[in-house]
Formats: sequence, C-alpha cells, structure tokens
Amino acid sequence: MKKIAGISMLVLAFASCKQQADYKASRDEVIKVHDVVMADQGKVVDQQLRLSEMLKNMAAVKAQNPKIDTLVEKDSIIIVRDRLNVAEEAMNTWMHEFEPDVTGKSNEEAIAYFEAEKLKIQKVDTTFKQELKSAAAYLSKFKK
Repeated sequence: MKKIAGISMLVLAFASCKQQADYKASRDEVIKVHDVVMADQGKVVDQQLRLSEMLKNMAAVKAQNPKIDTLVEKDSIIIVRDRLNVAEEAMNTWMHEFEPDVTGKSNEEAIAYFEAEKLKIQKVDTTFKQELKSAAAYLSKFKK
C-alpha cells in the first residue's frame, strides 16, 4: 500500500511539474518570436531613416538619378516609409498589450493566452519581414 501511495504522489508531483512547464514553454515560444522581431526593429528604424533622408534631399536623389520623376518618387518614398511605420506601430501595440504575468489564470488559460499571443506576434513578424523586403527592394534602386 505504501508503494502505491508513493507512486501516486510521484505521479502527481510529475504531473504538477508538467503543468507548470506547459504554460512556461508557451510563454518562452512567444518571447523567442518577440526577440526575433525586436532584432528586425533596428532594421526597420534604419530603413525609415534612410527614406526620410531621401525625402529631405530630393535634389541629391535627382542629381544621382537624373531620369527620375521626383514627385513620383517622393510619393513612393512616403508610401514605403508609412508602411514601415505601420509595422513598427503594430509591434509597439503588441508590446503594450502583452501581459507575461498570468497570475490568477489556470494553466490551461495561460497556455491559451500565450498561444493567442504567439499568433499575434508571428503576424507582426511576418509584417516586419514583408515591409523590410519591400523597403530594401525600393532602396536598392537608389543604391541606399
């Protein structure tokens, strides 16, 4: 009988540890994606600055590329920069709304929360990558 009670306690202890690890593992996955996006945020800021600099110095852009229509390019630069701004704002919004403290939630509720947050931050990551690629393609026309 003591063996059965001991085994039962061991199984319960293991199950309890497993439950704690479940939500923490989900939270850790969210943080990993967040860290990737944060690394890309520096690239977003860099491209925003390059585009803003081009807007300030359209005469220099025209001098290097005499065949361009500066009015068309100015509109294009604004569109590309604004899309980067939207991506950055999505990241900022996610960070302000994300709550890593799950005090008061069950393990299942915490897992569901972190899985939903993982989808949100993955969407931000996808947006970042798309806009970075788009901006890089645009800037490459000007060797920037």
